[in-house]
Amino acid sequence: MSRGQQNTEYLLGIDVGTTAVKSVLYDTTGRIIAKANREYQTMHPKPGWAEHSPQLWWELTKQSIREILTKTESSAKNKIAGICVSSLFPVVLPVDERGEPLRPAIIWMDARGGKLHDPLPKLKWIFENEPDIFKKTYKFLSGNGFINQKLTDQFTSDITQNLAMVNPEIQKFIDPDMFPESHFFSEVIGEVTPKAAQETQLAEGTPVVAGASDAFSAMLGAGVVKAGRAVEFTGHSCALMICTDKPYPKLRDKGLFSEGEMGFYVVSGAMTACGGLLRWFRDVFSYLELESVKKQGLDPYQIMDLEASKIPPGSDGLIILPYIAGERSPIWNANARGVIFGLYLTHRRAHIIRAILESVAYGLRHSMEIAEKGGVRIEELRATGGGSKSDLWLQIKADVFNKPIHQVSADGETLGDAIMAGNGVGIFQDLFRTCDELAKVKKVFNPNPERHKLYTKLYEIYREIYEPLKKSFDKLAEIRKNNPA
Repeated sequence: MSRGQQNTEYLLGIDVGTTAVKSVLYDTTGRIIAKANREYQTMHPKPGWAEHSPQLWWELTKQSIREILTKTESSAKNKIAGICVSSLFPVVLPVDERGEPLRPAIIWMDARGGKLHDPLPKLKWIFENEPDIFKKTYKFLSGNGFINQKLTDQFTSDITQNLAMVNPEIQKFIDPDMFPESHFFSEVIGEVTPKAAQETQLAEGTPVVAGASDAFSAMLGAGVVKAGRAVEFTGHSCALMICTDKPYPKLRDKGLFSEGEMGFYVVSGAMTACGGLLRWFRDVFSYLELESVKKQGLDPYQIMDLEASKIPPGSDGLIILPYIAGERSPIWNANARGVIFGLYLTHRRAHIIRAILESVAYGLRHSMEIAEKGGVRIEELRATGGGSKSDLWLQIKADVFNKPIHQVSADGETLGDAIMAGNGVGIFQDLFRTCDELAKVKKVFNPNPERHKLYTKLYEIYREIYEPLKKSFDKLAEIRKNNPA
């Protein structure tokens, strides 16, 4: 009998995100046993650049796993049947033959080469500007591919993070052997090695599956596996992902994604900074308050939520463009920047917080409208990710979209990971059916017709603000390029 068949009590989901590593231990009913979270910062060595330390990913992953194991019974590590890691996407990370990073990881929001999300300009940049590193590169790994290599000593990728699929031109530019073999997301790719077991306190031999991008994992964890279901996943960035019964390739020309390589078809859009914009405001403008609430053991985001809830819908005429790190769907403009529009003497900090929440809803509505005009149907909209912990934010989104929002687990990506791990080791025979069964709707937020009318008027202004600023954004980008800090 295999180890996975002997130990079927727990499943470990690990998500390496844009702002934090999160590890969550589940039982086979989807119940959370223990979880741990470690935040980190994105490095911006030059304007438009965005990098992470892979060594820090691994260090904080180890810390989060060890914390989980200290929160559970001593035999917990021997009851973990399988492990799955999801991560931010795309990532360009060159490593040597030992799996050691040759430079910091270039992440999805990096705009060198003038494009967000596209890995090709990032790969070309390394080739042209760091030829010695390129020559030393054995493999280019994804975020979860790097963690998996540390856990299993195997170089792998998964089908949701195949860089050549994101941009086929990569195959003309780079030797395919520089990318590890892609595996189905729930396929077992190795076992925890003795060295990794010592560092993490996991049991040696625990199976590890290939994993997936965080957005795809969140989709599974939210139960969005039937045509007509959609999920908005708000973390540092946010994504709208719609399960469809066929591809919609024409929507790619409208700024959305249309994919069908993962067991079902998906139409999606992704914004750049959502929770990231809120975190930026927290860290830059709320330092004293942040330190105070930390000492009291409170969540600073809950305090910000409470402030924003006292402001009326529409933030007394304050509108924000949330493009603080450029924007992806649907405008795809790396030069776009954040804008606070309508600022007046009567506005206070709480107005800005609420306007941030509303700006994200406007951005998601933009992608949603394009999808629905293109023939995509949304019969049930679900919410997951850290942003779904905020009842205020979900109500704002319901009012802006004029759609009910079904709140599921905020840990959707790690629940999706756990389900993939369970499928890979044989606990769950039907992956998508299990997703449907374990994703429980906790609460439904229904739209308010009057607030929707107000938000529609403000949304129209939101859309109007951007167009005349495009040339100014380009000029500003050129000035920053020629006068770096």
